[in-house]
Amino acid sequence: MTAAIGAEELSACLRQYGLQACGSARPLPSGHVGVTTVVPTDQGSLAVKRFGRRFDTVRTLLAAQAHQHAALDGLAPQLRQTPNGQLTTEINGATYMLTEYIHTARPPGLTDFAAALAALHARLDSFRPGGRRTDFLELSDPPAAGLEHLLRQSQGEALREVVNWRLRILAEFGLGAQAVASAPKMWVHGDARPDNVLARRTPEQHLFIDFDQVSRFPRPYEVMRAYVASVSPELPAPLLGSTFRSYLSAYQAVTSIPAAERALMIDLYITVQAAETRTFTTPEGEVRDMSAFARTRHQQLIWIIQHRDLLRTVAEEVWP
Repeated sequence: MTAAIGAEELSACLRQYGLQACGSARPLPSGHVGVTTVVPTDQGSLAVKRFGRRFDTVRTLLAAQAHQHAALDGLAPQLRQTPNGQLTTEINGATYMLTEYIHTARPPGLTDFAAALAALHARLDSFRPGGRRTDFLELSDPPAAGLEHLLRQSQGEALREVVNWRLRILAEFGLGAQAVASAPKMWVHGDARPDNVLARRTPEQHLFIDFDQVSRFPRPYEVMRAYVASVSPELPAPLLGSTFRSYLSAYQAVTSIPAAERALMIDLYITVQAAETRTFTTPEGEVRDMSAFARTRHQQLIWIIQHRDLLRTVAEEVWP
């Protein structure tokens, strides 16, 4: 469990921005990429985020630049800058970022989320970060290379079982290196899901947060990943087809996805999810960190494969 931001640490961070707390701070639910605390200041309530230690200065600056680019178009909470114009600050080896705090009661509905994601993708078309960059989302060339390397290193039977299962999925349903390379890379949020969208009622806005995983990657993958993160894997086939159609329709109404890219969408999602080597679960338990996330990935991958033909048919429909 990542430690919460303590009072002295919070005060030191606020001083970097020429601010001080004027009330009690409270932590927000956090994931694996950082810890966030809300604190009232004389400039309103602010969200103070401490990036996870695995994110170096190149990655945190890229995340802050992407957030700022979206915020300038009203698609993310306003970012605070230090007096010398820095988007982030560093204290004792940890990096922090301050944004306007937006209270939201519930995540957006499916079609509102799709439209918001399309608007963000359209905005990211003009994103030109300064300095070096690193992509969080990556795919081996060929896609199975990372799994085969892991298999050669593994001594555990449980892990070998899961790796071989993933390799069979890639062999049967996955895209080859040439097909993956044919999908243009564009800037994506990297972790677009309803939990990372805040709704502001007046004016009605949907604001994205947590740009930590922003990357250059084929955009149809994020569109599909965001849909999977928004619906239950228990949906029956007819409802799955209708919700996916409504979701894509709402996205396409804002930003179109070329037919050639939609044709790859489902198999690209399966390929990336199957080829990923950061997390694994096995019949005997957790092998790597983030066990709940890994179990969910495992279940979602099975579910999408079961309904692959239906989803491909919807994705390849002719849209107005």
